[in-house]
Amino acid sequence: MLKPRLALGDDDRPAAMPDPQPDWLAEGYLLREFDGGTRVGAGKRLLGWGPSLLYSPSNRLFPDNGAVTPRRDVPGKPMAFASTDLSPRGRANLLLADPRLDEVAGLDSGGAFSLARAEWNWVEGRIATLGAVAAGGGGFRPYVGGYYQLGLGEAWTLGFEAATSRGYADTVAGAPALAQNEERWRWDGVFNLRYGAASGAETGLELIYNGYAQSDAERLDPALAALPSAGRGPSRNRPLHPFVQRRYALLQTTWPKLFGDRRWGLTARLLQGLDGASTSGFTELSYSPGDAATVYLGLSRSRSGKALEMSQPVTRSAYLALDAFF
Repeated sequence: MLKPRLALGDDDRPAAMPDPQPDWLAEGYLLREFDGGTRVGAGKRLLGWGPSLLYSPSNRLFPDNGAVTPRRDVPGKPMAFASTDLSPRGRANLLLADPRLDEVAGLDSGGAFSLARAEWNWVEGRIATLGAVAAGGGGFRPYVGGYYQLGLGEAWTLGFEAATSRGYADTVAGAPALAQNEERWRWDGVFNLRYGAASGAETGLELIYNGYAQSDAERLDPALAALPSAGRGPSRNRPLHPFVQRRYALLQTTWPKLFGDRRWGLTARLLQGLDGASTSGFTELSYSPGDAATVYLGLSRSRSGKALEMSQPVTRSAYLALDAFF
């Protein structure tokens, strides 16, 4: 499987800002399937799971929450992976990956990241999904997590996902410890409720809890608070939790058939910090003149109080994008 990318453009953004240009190869891997449903593969791959709307607590390998550039094309990472059936309802997944972490002063970002995940699905009666995750390495402390999603009738869906660890990342011996890396058990999680209309439109409300919140002093440090999880390129990240505050509320809606026409689409979200005054809004309008192309117009706006000013380095942005298929 290959997903090449071509990007045109140039800008003079500061070196500390992430590069929005996509990797020339978003994904590229080989996959072999054996009798009985077992699969093994290797290459550059993007993986995701769970019911969260914006950030998946149990997936620290891909922490990009899209807050910097909402149409950021997040590529995969080099890995070897395997999966096999556990039961008629369950499946196990294993991977060993290069996390491609950018360096942060005082943090150990070397080594490989390993993960084991099991997922069970029920489709009789109420649709439900249950998952469990154990992972760590490559700069991240060992952690365990899980997720659960339950269909409440034909329109409503309830979801929960969380992870816990004794610190978030590995601090180099002798370096000052960050608040997120204090050696005590903490957790982060999301709880959401979604409504799906017959037209395909979906609206969801999500509450986010971050037990790895930054200290007051860290929120004033631009090297930590500004773009905490964003690395120098889309395929990289830093071993820092993507959120700086402890509690957030997210409202998100998607309309794939805006105006009742499948050619028009709308996605919008509002992320509100509940501990301090911070708001991030994003709206994207799309139009497909034909089946082979889609044009996107995106607008984002952020604002915050003085105590969180460093965590909102990009206060407004806009983009025009084109997806074309040949």
